[in-house]
Amino acid sequence: MDDRSAISMLNTADEKILTDDLCQNSRLQSEELILGLHNQEYIGNLKELQNYFDMVKKIVRPGCSEEVLNVALSSLSSLAKVLFAMSSKIKPNACL
Repeated sequence: MDDRSAISMLNTADEKILTDDLCQNSRLQSEELILGLHNQEYIGNLKELQNYFDMVKKIVRPGCSEEVLNVALSSLSSLAKVLFAMSSKIKPNACL
């Protein structure tokens, strides 16, 4: 093997390493972007939920009609039951 062949092989190997690094960095950046968007959506949903609770607090005050109070109580009770059932389901990957 002459020097040119050795240098050419080294250059090819270096290019492959560089390309692999660039691809890996690109994948990591894409995953970070997706996670960032997912987190933003999650936080947005939490804020929306908080807004609904604030709205219920404003509507259901001392002096509101019994019908409004009963609807709010029934709705929140149903919501709590559904959320409890969903959160208590066995999660197969939770132990990993």
